Amino acid sequence: KPVLKPIRKAAGSMAKPKAMKAKWELKPFTAKEKTPWKSAVTSVRKELKIRKRDHPALFMLGAAGKHLYEAVQEQYKKAGKKNWKLKKFSKKESAPWIAAVASAQKQLHARKRVHPALFLLSVVGKELYEAAQALYTKPNTTKTMKAMKAMKMM
Repeated sequence: KPVLKPIRKAAGSMAKPKAMKAKWELKPFTAKEKTPWKSAVTSVRKELKIRKRDHPALFMLGAAGKHLYEAVQEQYKKAGKKNWKLKKFSKKESAPWIAAVASAQKQLHARKRVHPALFLLSVVGKELYEAAQALYTKPNTTKTMKAMKAMKMM
């Protein structure tokens, strides 16, 4: 599993962690870590090819999401936790996800792709990675506050 740990200075130090200053990245996966992901994508691809689909790229994305959901449920069972199910999402909770998938689909249709379903899956993965990366690397707020104060004085 990729490990994300901010590097801190001595306990008495007031300095920010180095992880906030440096760009956040996942360490490269080893071959042993890559294998289950490759087989998972291959398995979803086989499901896709079983019969003709109206929207193959959307089907592959949905199937991958469902497999992830079921895999997480299985991990909870192994840990001795109760079986759980997600509640139905509200329209407000679903709206950003619907917009994100529509945006990815728009990128897909921008030009012809060799493997459109794999492209859509990889775009969504990249966007999720970058969204998490943005949460870890926050902009320096003191500069923006000073700029806002300077604008108010003018």
